[in-house]
Amino acid sequence: MLNAVLLKTLLEIIFVCVIVTLAAMANFHPFLRGAIDIADEKRIAGWARDPTSPDEAVQVQLFIDGDFIASMRANEQRPDLVMAGAARRPDHGFTFWIDSVRLSPGRHFVQVYSIRAALGRNMVMVPIEKQPVSLEVR
Repeated sequence: MLNAVLLKTLLEIIFVCVIVTLAAMANFHPFLRGAIDIADEKRIAGWARDPTSPDEAVQVQLFIDGDFIASMRANEQRPDLVMAGAARRPDHGFTFWIDSVRLSPGRHFVQVYSIRAALGRNMVMVPIEKQPVSLEVR
């Protein structure tokens, strides 16, 4: 009897772990690829693509010091991505021109997020870099 209870408990734990893993993968996209290549006082540039939808331009949003700055589609030409094998099409780049944003002198932290659909009508912001990129303004 004790073995049956332990087996049932183990199966329930495995079932819950599978459900949680599937829910996490549906909401937080582990397959997103991208990078911030340039972060200076004039522009933030890089690339973003979703390998599960390789022909679609990813919507990206720029945040500096946690504040929303701008949004755009990552659809600029980046032939270097094709040459490096990171994408089969070159139209996954983005450039945010920030010379009109008045940043105070000092260090600022930049993050670009991909915006993607989640369960239902929800949207999820997925960072394209694991850590924010620092930007020094003089």
